[in-house]
Amino acid sequence: MLIKKIIAHNLKIGFLLILFCICFIMLRADVVCSQQFGSPVFYWDIVAVNSPDEGMSRIYLYFKSSFDALTFVRDEDAFIARYEISVVINDDDGYQVDGKVWQEEIVADSYGNTKSRSMFSITYEKFDLPAQQYNVSVKFMDKETGQTREEDIKVMLRDFQKQPLAISDLAVVRNLKTDSLGVKSFMPDVGNFIVDISKDLFGYFEIYNRSKSDDNYDISYSIVNAKGKTVYKTKYKREFDGPRTLDYFLIPTADLSQGVYTLKMRVKQGSEKQEIAKRLAVRWIDLPATIEDVDLAIQQVKYIADKNEWNRLKKADDDEKLDEFKAFWKKRDPSPGTRENEWMDEYYRRITYANAKFGGFREGWKSDMGMIFIIFGPPSDIERHPFDSGSKPYEIWYYYSINKQFVFMDETGFGEYRLLTRSWEDWRHLIRH
Repeated sequence: MLIKKIIAHNLKIGFLLILFCICFIMLRADVVCSQQFGSPVFYWDIVAVNSPDEGMSRIYLYFKSSFDALTFVRDEDAFIARYEISVVINDDDGYQVDGKVWQEEIVADSYGNTKSRSMFSITYEKFDLPAQQYNVSVKFMDKETGQTREEDIKVMLRDFQKQPLAISDLAVVRNLKTDSLGVKSFMPDVGNFIVDISKDLFGYFEIYNRSKSDDNYDISYSIVNAKGKTVYKTKYKREFDGPRTLDYFLIPTADLSQGVYTLKMRVKQGSEKQEIAKRLAVRWIDLPATIEDVDLAIQQVKYIADKNEWNRLKKADDDEKLDEFKAFWKKRDPSPGTRENEWMDEYYRRITYANAKFGGFREGWKSDMGMIFIIFGPPSDIERHPFDSGSKPYEIWYYYSINKQFVFMDETGFGEYRLLTRSWEDWRHLIRH
């Protein structure tokens, strides 16, 4: 019965889908740079500090999106991208206590800039709230495509006003400017990852003091890699500046390579001390915005790597790993003369989509549906059969360009669809290398 349904599939649906896509492309010819599918890529950070209002703490929500992740539209001699951010803050009982919706417009003066990974749009909002636990939900919407991405996180907002000594969250910043009064301005490095280590990077924080002591502060900080090894540590003294002291330190980027780190800091005054930590990731600037962990990114190429490539990637030590990864993708770069590697970008966008769409008992990219989606991209058409009599739920994915279909069945009833035809040899030759 299942085979008959596949053979009898109505190709009219596919024809109408293709016709719709052609019409849509014609209507949107002014769109010059757009994600092909999935949710828009953006990054956000929460930094908690003391509020000037009694009994309150303050959170800053910073948002960042690289130009290549936005959809730009030609507007006379420039290119415009627009996006909307909405923030909803709920208490532990689910009641909304604050929130905001706002829009941003980005102007790029050249087509090349619309594809830049090193140019960003950064925006922020602040909220003053009582110290307690909150659920912060954010939605990022690309105004040109209507694509959205939603994320939420639980935040335990600390009370900075009751302790004799307290320190704010750590913020990683650039372009820090000072004057005779101290820190004047800075630009936050949103997203807990670093892509440019050629310029100075700082850790910024605030010290709050309600004790009667005016002793200097003993400040120490260290950087620990993913294996628990301390790669840098130092300490210094800071003069007491009253109830609120603004301070910063230089992050030694020369000691950092590709990888994940924890930045740890301690402030001590007499018998009082406070500690805080922040996670950082250093990333190769030419990597797609969706890649943070190179070790994981290497694991994820197993669907398209040949046997020799896979063995080289698996056997590479820490010093060789990134070079092997770059070489793997350089071989597949459709436009070697440019900075972008379109096939690599596309591949990891598919992984991001698969994780969001097909995740469940395991990560979406490891699922059967995720595997097929990552290898072949979005299907030309999907035929869903969730409630057919005498059959378990199944889906048929059609790929007209390669004259192939894949059948997935939910054998367990828990929504974990497995590929019925698992013979690798049947379609291995179709994989793009």
